Amino acid sequence: MKVIKPHIITDLMMLSSSVAENDYPAWASGTTYAIGAKVIRTSVHRVFERLVAGAGTVAPELDTSSPPVWMDVGPTNRWAPFDDVVGTLATGNSPLSYVLSVGFTDSLALFEMSGRYVDLVMKDGTGGTVVYQKRIDLEVTDIETIFDWFFSELDVRTDIVVTDLPGQYASAELSITVTSTSGPASIGVIKPGLISDLGETQYGARVGIDDYSRKERDAFGNTVITQRAYSKRGSFTMMTTLGTFNRIYRTLAALRATPCVYIGTEEPGYEPLLIYGFFSSFNIDISYPDYHLCSLDIEGLI
Repeated sequence: MKVIKPHIITDLMMLSSSVAENDYPAWASGTTYAIGAKVIRTSVHRVFERLVAGAGTVAPELDTSSPPVWMDVGPTNRWAPFDDVVGTLATGNSPLSYVLSVGFTDSLALFEMSGRYVDLVMKDGTGGTVVYQKRIDLEVTDIETIFDWFFSELDVRTDIVVTDLPGQYASAELSITVTSTSGPASIGVIKPGLISDLGETQYGARVGIDDYSRKERDAFGNTVITQRAYSKRGSFTMMTTLGTFNRIYRTLAALRATPCVYIGTEEPGYEPLLIYGFFSSFNIDISYPDYHLCSLDIEGLI
């Protein structure tokens, strides 16, 4: 089990992107807006929807009216991968790219991708020398027979983690490019950061989802289903050595209520064990003199 504590991406760290920030017109002071009109505020990279027809001089993110005049409906397309929500996607023409100034970074998590390839390039500084380069093929279809070759449904990974980035560069530049072979590309979460080892994941781990869809029956007994978002959840037990007891305890205590990327295993085929979220509880059982068992319950973000 490993955990990535992500960097908080700021405007200064966003060097460039192929995704334009032009989802809707920019808010203009004094302009009259109809109910339902949407605007963007590039200073906070958010989209706002008008709830009351009219004009005003107060920026949407500063609205304190009661009832409110504006509603925050989410991040702009360009900044969607950097909020704390899994369900918001940045979508654009292929190849879709981001170039970030990330500093000390030894790991990267990418979630909710739609594409065929991911290309990663790290330089030792902005516009510097390439120190890391990798192409990751997201297609993982298991082909065993000729029948599979012609008729198997294409199986493409949407979530990956990379844990071998060279982390010794204080001004590292990281380029992320998602390429689709058909149609636009998209990505929901981009989380570069620093990784910590929490111990060896034991068999018996459990993963699942919490579904927030609504299922209701009408007066005639018909089921009406409203599909909504879901979040991952997982329960893990890790074996830890005596020498790592204090470090692991301090690490987890410092990450309380902090969204992180938890990696149950990096083995291929176990992508559901990658969870972006926070732990609800952890316990370390001191049952043996030379090693301990740490249990961790993780709740994923929507």
